[in-house]
Amino acid sequence: MGNVVTIARKEFVDLLSNRMVIIVLIAFLIYVVSNVYLFYAVLNGIKPGQLMFYENTGVAADNSVFFTLSFYGTIMGIIIGCSSISSERMGKALNTLVVKPVYRDTIINGKLLGSLAFLSIAILFFIAVFTSGFLLLCGNALAPFLLDYFYRLPFVFLFIIVYTFVFLSISILISLLVRDQAFAMILSTLTVYITKIMYLPDIANNLNNIFPGYGLNKLCVDLSPESTLWWQVQPKFMNTSVGALDAFLSILPEFGKLLLYIIIALSLSYIVFVWRDIS
Repeated sequence: MGNVVTIARKEFVDLLSNRMVIIVLIAFLIYVVSNVYLFYAVLNGIKPGQLMFYENTGVAADNSVFFTLSFYGTIMGIIIGCSSISSERMGKALNTLVVKPVYRDTIINGKLLGSLAFLSIAILFFIAVFTSGFLLLCGNALAPFLLDYFYRLPFVFLFIIVYTFVFLSISILISLLVRDQAFAMILSTLTVYITKIMYLPDIANNLNNIFPGYGLNKLCVDLSPESTLWWQVQPKFMNTSVGALDAFLSILPEFGKLLLYIIIALSLSYIVFVWRDIS
């Protein structure tokens, strides 16, 4: 256990000092701040439009956090996952680790733990920025629904972590399979893009027309995390007529599906890391 913690600590420090990760986090921070202002501007009629779930400002604010950190947090998952492997490979640190008296599963456990810790702190930081901005700019409108906002927020955080970790684990697997880390980053990005479009009618129906009789349109919708996010999770999770716990319980099947994706990707990563030459 001590070795796992040591490797996790090193992984956390490496990610914190990684230039690419820092650039992405800064860009994401700017985007979060702009979304807070957009929420304020739409809420006060400065910009045209209507907030989703506007009948409950607290849930509407939760939905803004949910949308931003889930939809664009996939980029953060890719960067952290790829950086976790590429930085070690480029510096030949993986070669050093695997020849030391440390089990390979200990190494990947430590790296996963460090990546999860870094991701969790990053998400918490962005949620804190969202919350501070909402209270500062929209305090009066949010006040009657403040408890609704804070009650649902921990479940939003938990879902965002799991959803982002799906892509983090996939990017780790791709980085282990592909020796060229720049190409691995491209493949990881392409994977995210495919999941974001594969469920759309134009894509799913065309595939079904090309290969009729296999139910590919339904398969594309069922497999896509993106369709799970918007077509199944969001309407139930942000249902203003139920409480925070009941809303979370209603999305447990979809939550379980995302966990299954993580388990599959990490299981394959363990197999590759333990049995393959990863130098």
